[in-house]
Amino acid sequence: MKPFGFCSLWSLGQTFILVVVAVLFAATSWAEWRFLPALELEESYDSNINLDPDHETSDFITRLSPELRLEEVSATRTFAASYTMSLNNYRRHSENNYIGHTGELSWDQRLSRNLSWHIMNTYYRSEEPLEEDPEYTGVRRTRNEYSRNMVDTGFTYQFGQEDRMTVSYLDNRLQNTDPEIEDDVEYGPSLELEYWLTRRHGLLLGYSWSRIDYKDEEPSNETNEIGLGYQWRWSPHTTLHLDYGLALFSSKAPAEEGDDYNVQSVAAGFDHDFGPSWALSGSLGYYFFNPKESGSDKGSVYGLDLVRSFSRGSVTLSGEGGYRLDYSGAEAEGFTEYRGVSLSSTYSMSPRTELYASTSYMYEKAEEEERTRDETWDVSVGTSYEILSWLTGVVELTQRERNSSDEEDEYRDSLILLRLRGTHEWR
Repeated sequence: MKPFGFCSLWSLGQTFILVVVAVLFAATSWAEWRFLPALELEESYDSNINLDPDHETSDFITRLSPELRLEEVSATRTFAASYTMSLNNYRRHSENNYIGHTGELSWDQRLSRNLSWHIMNTYYRSEEPLEEDPEYTGVRRTRNEYSRNMVDTGFTYQFGQEDRMTVSYLDNRLQNTDPEIEDDVEYGPSLELEYWLTRRHGLLLGYSWSRIDYKDEEPSNETNEIGLGYQWRWSPHTTLHLDYGLALFSSKAPAEEGDDYNVQSVAAGFDHDFGPSWALSGSLGYYFFNPKESGSDKGSVYGLDLVRSFSRGSVTLSGEGGYRLDYSGAEAEGFTEYRGVSLSSTYSMSPRTELYASTSYMYEKAEEEERTRDETWDVSVGTSYEILSWLTGVVELTQRERNSSDEEDEYRDSLILLRLRGTHEWR
């Protein structure tokens, strides 16, 4: 197993030291860069700060968040780096006070006419029960400190007007002080190839290999994923596509403890552009789940995105269903079937006032150790007002709820927040 102490090499301090060195090295040659400091003050009420299903604990929370951001855009480079420190103060339960950190880096560099390099890094340290990354839907039952660092870097070679190949490497590391949750590191390379045989017919090829190692004696997991796609430009505004996917999961656990499997999926879909006001894309198909030691199963895979834009706002309807492989973090449940839908909208009442609303529903079914079913609802409404050119105020209401076959995984939570954000641009 890979030595787990290597995780410290990608901690927040080391990552941003590299960023600062790179900035100082390149700054003298940058023609246009912006420094964007900001300060955010948020006062909120949370009806269930621990997301506990039986003993809800409410509190008023004051959060002060200074932020530093640097941006630069030129003919050969796009660069953005930011760091935010959040000071969280709980009025009634001061034992929950903590300092959170968030850092982001995005760097695209053209190395030659056809070759470019990119790196994206996201780091956060928190004590909130829900992670900031929506991909991880588990809930921590204790307010212990945890951090996650995700790095994606690689090269893209463009060998035609629309033909390109990208080779990249992913490194995702979780560290936390909760004794019930394993620290882990997920890493591996990937390849993406897009090639158009003619102006109307194109091919897509994708491959990735990933491995998850755990800090303690938990056995490692490996996943190979292959994707094939065919695209047909039926008209200047419509593209049809046919996609095939294969995932091969292998556990290093003894045969009596683990169950290797493969998942195959086939789907057909389309993308249609109605013009500047409408856009529609959709797909529909099936997946086939084939465990090595138990019976097979199948389910549907689908996706839908409808966007309606108008002069004062937009409305977006999205739906998605299928499966995912979740083996990292709180309540990682392995192979999980899911389906969900979301609706969001924005509307500008005036040049300074904007209203927004969103709602989402997610159904998840997992069968890793025992069958679990979860349903999660989330509804949010808010308004933002530009008080001054550099100062914005926000009022937001959020209601979220989870129903589960495991009563310990259920929760209900209401949030009310007031936020003031001031920004300044310095060139």
